[in-house]
Amino acid sequence: MKNSSPFNLDECSISNDLWPDFINKIGFIKAKSAVRQSLDLQRMQGSNLTIPVLILETCGTALVNSNAVRTYIGLSSLEPGMILIFSSKIKAIQLLIDN
Repeated sequence: MKNSSPFNLDECSISNDLWPDFINKIGFIKAKSAVRQSLDLQRMQGSNLTIPVLILETCGTALVNSNAVRTYIGLSSLEPGMILIFSSKIKAIQLLIDN
């Protein structure tokens, strides 16, 4: 099944190492700041139909359709504070919950 996400989720593997590797690369304070920026974008321009995406290679952020994420990862629902971490370099994603 092809999804409409520009992040090609169907080509990505699910990882548990993206977040720790990101922290090791840029430090905890900068990584936490990147997460806050993603959540701010969700609050300002998102809806219950979107989830913020943190793009590791650029520290950029975007919004993606939450149905695509739910379908690919297999979650029944997404909660506030959830962020999809995306690496285009290694084609991997990780779901993070910021508390």
